[in-house]
Amino acid sequence: MTHEELLVELRDISPPLEPAWWLLAPGYTMLLSLGAIAIGLLWYLLYRRRTQRRLRLARAELYSISSRHRHNRDPQHLSLELSRWLKQVALLAYPERGLEGLTGVKWLAFLDETLGDDKFSRGEGRVFGDAIYQRQAPMDAASLLELCESWLDAIAPELLRRRLD
Repeated sequence: MTHEELLVELRDISPPLEPAWWLLAPGYTMLLSLGAIAIGLLWYLLYRRRTQRRLRLARAELYSISSRHRHNRDPQHLSLELSRWLKQVALLAYPERGLEGLTGVKWLAFLDETLGDDKFSRGEGRVFGDAIYQRQAPMDAASLLELCESWLDAIAPELLRRRLD
């Protein structure tokens, strides 16, 4: 072949196509994936901690009431504190039910309904009705604390379901 024939067959060199933006090196892809997983895990842990805050606070307050009772041994004071605690936690768990004005038999019926048992209206929890204001109301402190703890366990899913404001 002659020089001229070879020059005629000559073509321009075309550069290779640019790689697509999504074709990252495997190390970068793995690093981005791990970062996304870490962010997702952190978000989940913070969300879970935030949703369990009300339940943790209710348990801490019940523990505080129990320890104060161990110190002063006044059953009347314990029953009043537990009654206040029950009302506060019930208002947190069921804000839409209008529990502010419930007292006496209706209050005990609500507590029984949420507990799933009749320990408030027929058991040791009767003291949280009108008997709480009597000076010599018969009450067993350990069973009252245990009843309140079991009630908190029963309504825990409702407390966890509530969003924090």
